[in-house]
Amino acid sequence: MRKKRTQKRLRLKPAVLACLILLGLSSACFLPLGILNTESPAKQPAKQEKIVSKKAFVKKASAKKPPEKISQPAKPKPVTDKNVFLTFDDGPSPFLSRFNHLLQQEKVPATFFFIGENLNRIQPETAETAKALLASGSSIGWHSMTHDAGLLYRKNDPTFLTEMEQARKTGREKLGVTSNLIRAPYGSTYLSTALHQETKDKGFTLLDWNIDSNDWRYKTSSTRVVETVLTQANTLAKQKEPLVILMHERKNTLEALPAIIHALKKNGYNFQAYKENTPFKLSFRER
Repeated sequence: MRKKRTQKRLRLKPAVLACLILLGLSSACFLPLGILNTESPAKQPAKQEKIVSKKAFVKKASAKKPPEKISQPAKPKPVTDKNVFLTFDDGPSPFLSRFNHLLQQEKVPATFFFIGENLNRIQPETAETAKALLASGSSIGWHSMTHDAGLLYRKNDPTFLTEMEQARKTGREKLGVTSNLIRAPYGSTYLSTALHQETKDKGFTLLDWNIDSNDWRYKTSSTRVVETVLTQANTLAKQKEPLVILMHERKNTLEALPAIIHALKKNGYNFQAYKENTPFKLSFRER
């Protein structure tokens, strides 16, 4: 009986051995696949790291603030005898926001000449109004630092050019505005020939006027301001000349402005802001 069991066990051994051989062969066949599968995940994260690092680099580069560009004057519009340039001196004043509102309401641009000492006292909201004026098509120039004729035009060491350069610098610092447009307090008549030439050599564009609103004279009467402007406008219309109207940031001027704008529009005038490259020059020194 024991002999039979022993023989049975011996007969089973070749079958077990065959199974073991088959298992060994199948493991050998699948081993390369296993190696590939274990290597592949290791390589994939490395590729992902490269992609992420590139994106991070691009994001980091794009986050840098681009260098600020100095805006150049827009291409000038042609000027005809039916153009009018509204100009306001002695600002920025507390009335500036009301001037801005009225001009935008009437859809007309204008030109403002700021005094440097006023810029040094400017409030944040007034600075924002000045920027809004530029955005709506108006322009800004400088009107000296002190508006003091005794300093600006004195015979020895006049401060005119120095003050215009300082006002330009102050405007750039306070408003971020770069402009070479200036107006001489009381007009360029007071400039000597040499000082006038030096001002031009420094790259400044000087603008005077051919209509004086006299708003500084009629301080409490907007009606007289309207009459003064329109009377002079009728005279210049016969001479076929564009209008450059001198006004100031005053309450009576603000009250007179709608009637002036409406009358000029009715007479076929178009409104422009005067800029450095406007193809029309008006200087008392060159007339």
